[in-house]
Amino acid sequence: MAAERSDTLIGDDVVRMLGAQGQTSQVLAQVKDGHVTLSGDVPDAAAKQQVEAQVAAIEGVRGVRSHLNIDSGRRSFGPRGRAVRDNPDGTDDARMGDIDLDENG
Repeated sequence: MAAERSDTLIGDDVVRMLGAQGQTSQVLAQVKDGHVTLSGDVPDAAAKQQVEAQVAAIEGVRGVRSHLNIDSGRRSFGPRGRAVRDNPDGTDDARMGDIDLDENG
C-alpha cells in the first residue's frame, strides 16, 4: 500500500494545475484529508468538467466536492475566464453608503 500524500502536497499540485489554465483564475481550492473542495467561477460547463476531472486525477486526491459556478459574465467584467467581480455579494454599493456620489457633500 502506497503512503498517503499530505494535504499540502495535494494542494500544491491543485494550485499548479489551476495556475496553468488561464480560464480557472477564479477557482479556489481547499484540501482536507485528501478531499478537495472547489469553489469560484469558471467560464463554461466544459471548463467546470475539465477542472473537476483534472483535480480528481491528481495523485492522493480521495474525492472532489465542487461548488463551481458557471460565470455568464452578467455580474462581472474582464476577459472571459478572468472575470473581475464588481459586487460579488450582489449588494448595490451606492445604496450601502460605500460610494459618495455627491461631489459637494
